[in-house]
Amino acid sequence: MTTVEARPATAPEVPSAVDDAPKPPSRAGRRIAVLVIQVAVIALVLGVWEWASRTGVIDPLLFGRPSEVWTAFFEYVPSPEGLESLTATFTAVGLSFVIGSVLGTLAGFILGLSSWANDIFGPFLVPLNSIPRIALAPMFIAWFGLTMNAKVVLAVTIVFFILAENARSAVQSVDEDLMTMARVVGLKGPALVWKVVLPSAVPTMFAGLRLTFTYSLLGVIASEMIAATSGLGQDIVLFSSGYQINTVFAIIIELVIIAIAVNFVFQFAERRLLRWKD
Repeated sequence: MTTVEARPATAPEVPSAVDDAPKPPSRAGRRIAVLVIQVAVIALVLGVWEWASRTGVIDPLLFGRPSEVWTAFFEYVPSPEGLESLTATFTAVGLSFVIGSVLGTLAGFILGLSSWANDIFGPFLVPLNSIPRIALAPMFIAWFGLTMNAKVVLAVTIVFFILAENARSAVQSVDEDLMTMARVVGLKGPALVWKVVLPSAVPTMFAGLRLTFTYSLLGVIASEMIAATSGLGQDIVLFSSGYQINTVFAIIIELVIIAIAVNFVFQFAERRLLRWKD
């Protein structure tokens, strides 16, 4: 005869409120949702702009029309004149960015590492950086003429002070305990800068580099708009005075696309250089 063991009765499972709660969207789903919303906003703005221009709510001679901006973009950008202006502008931007970044970073490291240098020269950074560069543009043009040198010098004065302040702050924010430990084990001079200060300052400096590229572009364009023989800024002035607003918008879109592409390059380089942080 077999016996059957009695099992204790179990209470029925009650669905948990936590299980029923909607789960937050994944990171990929959130990115897709954000992208869809951004595209919808841009499409809405362009649609309203096109409608207002065609119905006479705004004057297309003054405000342009998206469909004609699209045509002007593909007519101007690949044209010989457009390529020549693009080359002139971004040659000046590249030179000013490299020169200003190197000089500004070196100056910032010196100020951050030397208390004497910081006490003597540090107080001059803010007053000098507060000088409006546009006010100096006529002086640079008088000194250097209508050449690329005037554009480069104007943009360098913008990039230099931003990178100097950025690098100084990055060096001064290095952990004091880390610096003390490095000195205890015998690191000093260039070895201390290369192995401790520079790796700790790179994240802050990359943020400054992305910012200074934009400012170097703004400095060159502003200089070209005041006086230049070639460049995108000069073309903006010429087409604006001729009421070719669609071409002006085409140039602005070209600048935005290039700025976004360069920003992606900086982000990629930053991720590659900072893999050690992970």
